[in-house]
Amino acid sequence: MTAPRELTTAESVASLVAHHPEWLDDGRGVPAEPSPDATLIGSGESYAAWLVVSRELTDLRDPRGPRRVVVRVPHRPDELPRPMSEEFAALVAAPEGVGPRPIHLATAGDPVGAELGSTTGGTAYMVVEHVPGQVRPPAAWTDDLLAAHAGQLARLHELTFDGYGDVTATDRLRHGLSMVRAGEAGLQWWSDHHPRLVAAPDVAALWPRVRALFAATEPEFERLEQFCLTHGDAAVPNILVSGGVPRYVDWEWAGIGDPARDLAFIGGAVWLDPWYLRLTPERVGRYLEAYCAAAGPAAAPTSEPAALAARGRCWLVNEVFFVALHFRRQAERGAGPEYADRADTLLARLALALD
Repeated sequence: MTAPRELTTAESVASLVAHHPEWLDDGRGVPAEPSPDATLIGSGESYAAWLVVSRELTDLRDPRGPRRVVVRVPHRPDELPRPMSEEFAALVAAPEGVGPRPIHLATAGDPVGAELGSTTGGTAYMVVEHVPGQVRPPAAWTDDLLAAHAGQLARLHELTFDGYGDVTATDRLRHGLSMVRAGEAGLQWWSDHHPRLVAAPDVAALWPRVRALFAATEPEFERLEQFCLTHGDAAVPNILVSGGVPRYVDWEWAGIGDPARDLAFIGGAVWLDPWYLRLTPERVGRYLEAYCAAAGPAAAPTSEPAALAARGRCWLVNEVFFVALHFRRQAERGAGPEYADRADTLLARLALALD
């Protein structure tokens, strides 16, 4: 009997894991008869995520609960924004307990990924540890939880580099990170692919103000000489909290970059539930102080609170500006009128934040 080539149903995903019971070894050994059960727990822009649980009798009776893994299956591997191998390599490099433990990577046509895992003639997929916890609502994000989040990011950012780029290409890192160039590159992509969205009156009026902020803050980016391993999308839905401890899932935007980006995506002057929190400057200040305290005296001068705040503001503005365009594109594709409302809300709040 061979493992299934297509992973589009609970039965096919469960069958795949049944052929690899070693994936379920979480320190308690390999289950002899896992009888796995798969449940779809999420389907985002790029991946479907399946929770696979061992139903072996000893697991069901264990006070620690059954052994479980998550299987991430890309909807369209050839259209992923970044290769699966980048996400897997970041998980390999990340400190224990910050994200899920990487277990197996199967790639189709990605030679770098093949070095990390295995090639497959069928569906590409990734197997990772199941991260316990819940996405916390805005009211649950106390200063203590923000400080815990800051501390986990400080642990992740301990691995430093003298340039920025891909985790799988540390011998080809780039220097001279420019927020202006990053923003203009994003706008160029949208102009090339969706010119009507960029030409919308509110977007066209807002972009010069966005770019002016980036240009004014460019000296802070020019000072940046030390980079680190980053999650790349540490927004609220990608943070699971259990026992007051945050951990991060969905590492598809992970890379080597500016730590201020990870810190910024929690929210600030521009917010939108459930992605970004509404945080006053005072709360952002306390949050960044907690990060610097956790990072310790070895952190670079460009990781001081004022520098992090300045660059972080740019990263958040860049994020929400282009996310608003993404929401409008989703609305045009029939995702629902709420996407258009979200875009309008983000752009209106961004305009106020830039006053």
